[in-house]
Amino acid sequence: MKCFAALLVLLAIVSPAVAHPPGDGGHHHHGPSVTILNKDNWDHTAPHGKEVDAIYGDAVLRNAHVTAVIAQPIPTRNANMTVRNVGGCLIDLTGNGSRGDQLSSFYPGRRAYPFRQMTQSQDQSSTTVNGKTSKTSSAEVVVRTQATKDRPEVKVAYRLENDNPFLLVSTTFRNPGEKPLTVNLDDDIRFDTGKEQAIKSPNGTSDLYYIEDQYWGHAVGVQVVDDERAIRSRSDSRYSVLEYISGDKKDVALKPGETVRITRRLIPAKNLLEVQAIADSLNGTELQPFLVDLTDGNGEPIPAALVEIKQDGKRRGTGRTNENGELATSLPAGKYEINVTAFGVSLSRANPTEVEIDAVKDDGVHQSIQFGSWKPGRVIAKITGENGKPIPCKVEFRPQGDTHKPYFGPESAEYGVINLQYAPHGTFDQKVPAGIYEVVISHGPEFDAATQELTVAEGEKTMLTAELKRTVDTTGWISSDFHSHSSPSGDNTSSQTGRVINLLCEHIEYAPCTEHNRIDTYVPILKKLGIEDQVATVSGMELTGSPLPLNHQNVFPMIHHPHEQDGGGPVTDVSPETQIERIMLWDNRSEKLIQQNHPDIGWLFYDKNGDGKPDGGYSRSHEHIHVMEIHPVDVVLRNQKQVKEGNSWHQTRIFHWLQLLNQGYRIPGVVNTDAHYNYHGSGGLRNWIRTKTDDPAEVESMDLVRNSKAGQLVMSNGPFLEFTVSEPDSDKSYGPGDDFQTKSRTLVAHVRVQCPNWLDVDRVFLMVNGRVHSLHDYRRSTHADKFQDGVVKFDQELELEVAGDAHIIAVAGAENRTVGPIMGPGWGKAKPAALTNPVFVDTDGNGFTPNKDTLGVPLPVKKRR
Repeated sequence: MKCFAALLVLLAIVSPAVAHPPGDGGHHHHGPSVTILNKDNWDHTAPHGKEVDAIYGDAVLRNAHVTAVIAQPIPTRNANMTVRNVGGCLIDLTGNGSRGDQLSSFYPGRRAYPFRQMTQSQDQSSTTVNGKTSKTSSAEVVVRTQATKDRPEVKVAYRLENDNPFLLVSTTFRNPGEKPLTVNLDDDIRFDTGKEQAIKSPNGTSDLYYIEDQYWGHAVGVQVVDDERAIRSRSDSRYSVLEYISGDKKDVALKPGETVRITRRLIPAKNLLEVQAIADSLNGTELQPFLVDLTDGNGEPIPAALVEIKQDGKRRGTGRTNENGELATSLPAGKYEINVTAFGVSLSRANPTEVEIDAVKDDGVHQSIQFGSWKPGRVIAKITGENGKPIPCKVEFRPQGDTHKPYFGPESAEYGVINLQYAPHGTFDQKVPAGIYEVVISHGPEFDAATQELTVAEGEKTMLTAELKRTVDTTGWISSDFHSHSSPSGDNTSSQTGRVINLLCEHIEYAPCTEHNRIDTYVPILKKLGIEDQVATVSGMELTGSPLPLNHQNVFPMIHHPHEQDGGGPVTDVSPETQIERIMLWDNRSEKLIQQNHPDIGWLFYDKNGDGKPDGGYSRSHEHIHVMEIHPVDVVLRNQKQVKEGNSWHQTRIFHWLQLLNQGYRIPGVVNTDAHYNYHGSGGLRNWIRTKTDDPAEVESMDLVRNSKAGQLVMSNGPFLEFTVSEPDSDKSYGPGDDFQTKSRTLVAHVRVQCPNWLDVDRVFLMVNGRVHSLHDYRRSTHADKFQDGVVKFDQELELEVAGDAHIIAVAGAENRTVGPIMGPGWGKAKPAALTNPVFVDTDGNGFTPNKDTLGVPLPVKKRR
């Protein structure tokens, strides 16, 4: 029965015009429709998927099989930061049975024509032939651009007819002028494939261009309706150029008054096999419904397996099995080869399955394949905290010996990412290739990690249990990352849900949403996951302008305007000064935190025009910068001479920040991951901010904003560093960001460092006015009595003499080890390090006075080409 039902569904998809009974498909039973999105219709009209960029004012075309979004034709319409100028373009296209829309934009005419007019229409008509009446219906959106003396009039019509499983896109060029014009028949299409399991048509000429995302379950095919033209394509990881050629020519000469039209079908589906089946059906090819079901050596279905079907050695397409291990498609008669991959393991490498389809059968062809030698096990995990309740965590499966490394999903995925399982609720039930694994379970640097050897037996259930102990005491401080991204930013393809899960499992307790060039929010995801009490958040953005990399600012909180252009946020400016002033004034001058991202400090503060001569930099920006990124944090452990002579501006950023402090710029430092992908993306850097409460559910965002502005913040890639300064025999102490007025030149600095069981430090030192204090530079190798084992690595009160006003910073780290693989192959290569923001000591009662020391080298100015 399951086989028959699946084949019926597939037949309905590949038939160009299938009649549906009343009520089937919800509001689709009235045929194709066109709707302009607004607040009232959004919930039941807008498409879904991690690449959907529709907003209010866009047009939605929909029938039983297809949903398409055409962006309103205005000059300010951008889909996201990198998909720009999409007015009048197709920005979302999905088959209604697909998991989501991976298309970024389809640009008719390769962005040569600015569309500024849009009309929409619906039509129903009846035709009677030989006494039989048939009803037809259509919905259409038309966008236009006016002619100029060197450019034709262009009309693009997006059209859905009946319940056809494709969108018709027709472009008409008309020359209304008095001289001949030449037009190119071409488009381009944006479909990012850098980190996805995605494939595009090979460069060259074909009758069907395709793109498919094998993991997220979305594919699009393009056919030319004009039989005399073929598609010549060329692609990179983002764009494909499609040229509609006759012979070898894509250009057409238009005499005055002449018109030319090119029409193509855009076919969306959940996989390339469906696209191929629909394309073949439209070409008149007879198809045989085909169902393959897969079982492993345990007799259990193999879900989410990638099934590749080849004919004559050429790849026809791929699709993934459902939860029952089934994949339904349709194939022309012929001989086929079937290859199967599950969890990154090729199950068919030695013996591909061959199948021959001769003629159409009423009930289709059903091929069962059992991989008797492949017997995965199941890992059932239950990870708890010390209170016995489930705890969010990251679980890494490291294969031992000849055990195959598991592959749960790409870097853009959510719960299973390469060999990681993120468990937001501390549990999972996951099939895993049989073998021996070192399993590492972690929840950020306030918790000890648990490491186990786990033997996953063939066909058996294996329990994975562990208790994660919170050994590092961070009372009064909350962990945060002010800077991370996901797919709405436009420069990556990571699931935003995956980003939130990543933040949660790495124990980031305060995570503003900071997508590029749009105000956005994590709140719906937190609610869906039921973790609002574990991660505090606020709406914000990164305003990313030019010049790069200077003109980038993160800002929060901001008022989110859902489904509006850029979430209601400000636009960029070519002037860093104008851009940051715009941010400051936004939301009626509301109080907010403005963070300067990854600054070139010399350019920003000293040498605006890059001529190598000091000119004050972008001086109008300076007063509006509340905090500044100064990572990578472990650079602070290096010899200062090495830092001064560093070749790259980001490797000298901490040193130049220290120079800034000496010049009187009181801009606190912060460190952030700037994470773009979900494989160990978040968690590698964090800020601990002083708070009134340790409970994320009770955090007040403005409390964190104000404390960050004040510099009450410690930066780290793991170690937790506490630091205060006081007068001798005084109970009152001052921490990072505080002003300390004293008549005494003798002070007491208290430094305390904690680490979980997977981190250590071997050096602690104080910096006074940006210089390492020679009497307070401690190494485990030379001052073993001051270091400890266990959670607390260093806990000392240090007598410190100052000559006058001074800003004092504490640093802790390890010169002889790395963070290690718990934080992944990238962050794990860094040396453990933490540093505080300064305590400002005023010894004369006249307020803190900077000493203007440039630390032995001139302030950074440099010529730029």
